[in-house]
Amino acid sequence: MADYTFIDLFPDFANRETPEGVKGWNDLFGDPLLNPTASVGVTHVVFTFVLVGIIGVMAMIAWRRFKDPEKALVPEGQLTITNFMELICDAVLNMMTDLLGEKAARRYFPLIGALAVFIFIGNIMGLVVGLYPPTSNLNTSFACALVVFVVYNVGGFKAMGFGYIKHFFGPVALLAPLFLAIELVSHAFRPVSLSVRLAGNMTGDHIMLEIFGDIAADIINVPFLLPVPFLFMGLLVSIIQAVVFCMLSTIYIALAIHHDDH
Repeated sequence: MADYTFIDLFPDFANRETPEGVKGWNDLFGDPLLNPTASVGVTHVVFTFVLVGIIGVMAMIAWRRFKDPEKALVPEGQLTITNFMELICDAVLNMMTDLLGEKAARRYFPLIGALAVFIFIGNIMGLVVGLYPPTSNLNTSFACALVVFVVYNVGGFKAMGFGYIKHFFGPVALLAPLFLAIELVSHAFRPVSLSVRLAGNMTGDHIMLEIFGDIAADIINVPFLLPVPFLFMGLLVSIIQAVVFCMLSTIYIALAIHHDDH
């Protein structure tokens, strides 16, 4: 369960600038904004590309079956990649339909469905030895949350026009400044809460698996036995976090485009 950094994977390039092999990436990408003295870590970027590659292969396999309608209607007798993708898409679409209605659910399904697959597979990458879950990095999770933030606000403007701005000021004109402050803080906190919840839970899960994996390897002679319950727990956490992220994102979209109904 080693958390390899990009420097570990490509030490020669990293060591070009300094003997320590740290500052080279800072010179290439710039110092981190929040902590300029820290070294740049791009492990999550590397494994995000790995994740996108995995999803791309799975999508191609599923597409080859679904492009033939007659073949797609015949259920397969075992769990396959096609069934797996269909299961996720059906579950996400049903959840969205309950919250948004059928028309809006189909409109926003490409976003939420893609996030569901990306987050879930990214989460379970942490259960595979040698892989790193990119969703445990705040940069990755915040990027997903920021996309949701932009989409639901744009959707609110398209659905309600200027009325979308009016709801920020509340129903009472005298209290408009107070309502505006509350709404701005609330909306600004949404992508933060989405990203911190996802990254924090997956980081904790990854650390827990690594700790118990090391204990099993160092203390007992069955290193693959002790972590098994925690692998199952990690799978549950991966599923729950993907569901929570997608459900909250759908709720934010529903509040934006159907605000007058609430």
